[in-house]
Amino acid sequence: MQQRNLTIAVLASAAFFALSAAAGSQVIVSGNDEKVLWDDAGQAVFSAPGKDTISFIDIADRENPKILTSIALENSIFGPPTNVAISPNGEIAVVANSVKQTKDGEKWKPVPDNKVYIFDLKATPPKQIGTVEVGKQPSGIDISKKGDLALVTNRADNSISVLSISGKDVKVTDTVAIGDSVAHVAISPDGTKALAVKPVVNKVAFLRIDGGKVVYEKYDMPTGVFPYNVDIVPSGEIAIVANNGA
Repeated sequence: MQQRNLTIAVLASAAFFALSAAAGSQVIVSGNDEKVLWDDAGQAVFSAPGKDTISFIDIADRENPKILTSIALENSIFGPPTNVAISPNGEIAVVANSVKQTKDGEKWKPVPDNKVYIFDLKATPPKQIGTVEVGKQPSGIDISKKGDLALVTNRADNSISVLSISGKDVKVTDTVAIGDSVAHVAISPDGTKALAVKPVVNKVAFLRIDGGKVVYEKYDMPTGVFPYNVDIVPSGEIAIVANNGA
């Protein structure tokens, strides 16, 4: 049986969601899952944990990117690969681990995790400075343009965790029940609204943001089959949803 590691294609997508435009440098943060393979039939093959890394890549010189450092840390491509975000000022990065491996007899299997890691991008080299616990299977992350709030979608908990950001201090301040599994979230440029995709029921949920208070309006809009990612254009007038089904 030939096994293929497909993390390169998946994680390239994750990395570009985490592009920092900090003055003087541009850094991509990439979560590298080294424990999930796929066989020729497209079936996932799970191996022992212990080889995952988080890489920090300087792309200031586009033709000569450099890995600043790679940190050994369990993380997962199960997500979707939007579980990486960088604050607008380029000071911190947040990376969610959706699942971890556990032994089931002679085999390894994935179970939901609840960790979000915090990294200091101003350190030389970048380093982990904290961990916060959110709901089960944190997947999509978005940080407000102001940089003081982040939302994390918890697929296995049907909820969104609200994180406050003060400099490099990140903490969970609230959990918002969404009613269905939720994969990814996008905050509007003005920081007053957010959209969260519900892949199982083919809908996108609408949330209002008032300072640090996030309220689910219980107003959902239909989408295509299995909406997986969502983003809002810089003007805030249009949102785009990527549908992973059919």
